[in-house]
Amino acid sequence: MNIPSDLYDMIIRSMPIPCVDLIVINNQKKILLLLRKNEPVKGQWWFPGGRVHFNELREDAARRILKAECGLEGIKINELGTFDVLLNVSSENRVSHGITTLFYTCVSFDVLPVLDEQSLAYEWRTIKEWKMVCNRNFVFKGLTYFFAFRQNVKVNGNYSGRQMFFFKTFGEFSQTY
Repeated sequence: MNIPSDLYDMIIRSMPIPCVDLIVINNQKKILLLLRKNEPVKGQWWFPGGRVHFNELREDAARRILKAECGLEGIKINELGTFDVLLNVSSENRVSHGITTLFYTCVSFDVLPVLDEQSLAYEWRTIKEWKMVCNRNFVFKGLTYFFAFRQNVKVNGNYSGRQMFFFKTFGEFSQTY
């Protein structure tokens, strides 16, 4: 759904925007990040992601965005958590406030991403490699959360359903990833 630019400008200056972001992992246990072309994270490595449309479920938005931004389809998309993301947009003298749900999914390594006009490049790296590059932003926080999640972290003394799915789908990871 396209919102007229003057209305969208008023909305983003008045309230948080519901968004989704995706941690995309391939069968070589590497994470996909995109070099963003547009604000609010212009010139930064970031997860594929974007806003949720009116009358669209967040998981459906995640699938739509993964296909539109990367030309990829995830095997199964799972929710990790929801976060506030506040970003300074100095070129527009404003703060971008998104409430984003972070999902993770696995894709085949032999399918190459096809980027849309919002990104300049993509790279697959390990979590450890990405955390060295993205050490002060939401990507770092999301990767840290994902790393803890997949390292067999227990929730209230029991494994959650999401963790059990993760381990059945992706298997164990070593500390080097």
